[in-house]
Amino acid sequence: MPASATHPLELRNVSGTCTDGTAINAINTTFAAGRLHILRGASEGGKNALFRFAGLLERSMEGEVLIYGSATRNLDDDARTELRAQRFGFAFAAPFLLSSFSVIENVAMPLFKISQVDPEEARRRTESMLEFVGLSGAVEARIEELAEPAQYRVAIARGLVNEPAALLVENIDGVLAGADLEELAEVLRKAATTFGAAIIATASPEMKTQASDRVLDIHNGGIARDSEYLPEICE
Repeated sequence: MPASATHPLELRNVSGTCTDGTAINAINTTFAAGRLHILRGASEGGKNALFRFAGLLERSMEGEVLIYGSATRNLDDDARTELRAQRFGFAFAAPFLLSSFSVIENVAMPLFKISQVDPEEARRRTESMLEFVGLSGAVEARIEELAEPAQYRVAIARGLVNEPAALLVENIDGVLAGADLEELAEVLRKAATTFGAAIIATASPEMKTQASDRVLDIHNGGIARDSEYLPEICE
């Protein structure tokens, strides 16, 4: 699949084993802007490795990860870290929020660390993002005051506030279920179209999807099915 500067993220013939022992083999795929992409499969099947290589969290043994058509393989560790901070947002399975900070302080942190915006602009953008994820009433709340689903929304807001090319969300149905999960998935779909980011989320094989989602079923280190080419019937 040819590289394209129009795609936020592309993997070309990427193979490797992550530190957790999961692996992928010769993955070729692109992740388009403005869409929710779901990497679905068992934990050991390779979805975690694909997530980590795509997010430049670990180096693959072979292949190339391209950001808007630009290669990353030959970048040193400092350059990779800088590119990851500028181009990606993350929401991990554990939200990793700072309990000593308020909600707005947690979300605003990337704006100060990465974009170095002034406090007034940071507050404006942060309040807008919290409103987007449905937490406008919790701006000054402490993290420990929030229920778990709300904490995940804070993590999503923090991942999006710096306007990344791609937001990577880890294991979205690992803790949340039922209405909480459905609502979070809907926030991600809306975020993809609103902010034009490629949103990539890992999920279990049981994760229910919608027709608008692009679903990659990952099995034995490869893409067993891509709904872009082989759609599934969504319930």
